[in-house]
Amino acid sequence: MKPVIKPTVPHKHGGYHELIFLSEGAGWHQIDETTYEVGPFHGYYLKPGQVHCWDFSRLPAGFVLLFDEKLIAPFPNLMVELFSLPTSFQLERNPEFFVLLDQLYGEFKAGASEALMAAYLNLIVLKARELVDADISRDHRYLPAFYRFKRLLDEHITDLRTVEEYAARLNMTAYKLNTITQAVASTNATDFIKDRLTLEAKNLLRHTDMSVAEVAYMLNYTDPSNFIKFFKTRTNLTPREYVSQLGD
Repeated sequence: MKPVIKPTVPHKHGGYHELIFLSEGAGWHQIDETTYEVGPFHGYYLKPGQVHCWDFSRLPAGFVLLFDEKLIAPFPNLMVELFSLPTSFQLERNPEFFVLLDQLYGEFKAGASEALMAAYLNLIVLKARELVDADISRDHRYLPAFYRFKRLLDEHITDLRTVEEYAARLNMTAYKLNTITQAVASTNATDFIKDRLTLEAKNLLRHTDMSVAEVAYMLNYTDPSNFIKFFKTRTNLTPREYVSQLGD
């Protein structure tokens, strides 16, 4: 955790969750393919593997909480609350919330135990959920199972492609996985997998110097032409057209 968020190049924190709460600042925050406004009392939640960067027009102040799932293991329901947060959200103006964050920062600097840090984090997430100025209409019954699917998808996007493969790993039927995905993400599991694969392809094309063929092989396509067909079907652009568009 740190009191000032500095501008960054596109990057991701593999295996870590990231919560960001701003009390000051202006500019833009790009997360994957979406750009969000930066301003006072804005919050952001990044799941493991998401790519982000900042473009500030006014110096920000606030708090960044970076943690792995081992820290929050003592609070099984915390993952449900955490995963129900949107990627970007506006907090009600509540100074007491930032006092709580400052207390956590003080405990962190003093070398507090992981148990105490986890307890603070649990309280902060629950309080943030109360303050979020948004209508989050998700079926919470399915959030734990959906999160397991999402985590498995992040880990195996290059080698598992079908709903049946993921359902088998999750010890459920393909029908059940489709029901869960539809309830939480408002799309079927097949399209959710394809959207995640498309995002992975875009990240590789955008943030690396890999050729189209190298990206195809990285995503486990033995024939790059099949990758090009998939990418164009999902984006209406070939990979080369997508890269060219980024440079315009």
